[in-house]
Amino acid sequence: MAAEPFAVPAASTSTVCVVDPDAALVDRLNALFTAMGARVRGYATGRALLDDIGTDSPACVICEMRLPDMTGVELIEQLRQRRPGVPLIMMSLDGDVSTAVAAMRAGALDFIEKPQVDQLLAWHVHRLLDLAGTAKD
Repeated sequence: MAAEPFAVPAASTSTVCVVDPDAALVDRLNALFTAMGARVRGYATGRALLDDIGTDSPACVICEMRLPDMTGVELIEQLRQRRPGVPLIMMSLDGDVSTAVAAMRAGALDFIEKPQVDQLLAWHVHRLLDLAGTAKD
């Protein structure tokens, strides 16, 4: 099944936060989401995101399951206390069913295995940017 192209929205004020210690992946996702009209902030640790989240609510947070300072589930739980409505998408290179279930029970919108990350995240982020733009109108 071929992926449909995404329309690039006009200059967006929505932010996508990517939390992953793999700088090359963060850079790749930054290029992808910037081309979609989002502002992107990258973080190598969960603590860095939590320290920077401030009063702004991003359109979504995308995070790796295994971070250097906490698990993705721990990050979801802490983020839910600060920004309960922020959609969160979990990704992992070596996810299994129990890991995916734990992420979803904690509140993740989806759990994506990294070999499929670009196409699936592009679909989710496009949808969430549309929703964020509609909510601001």
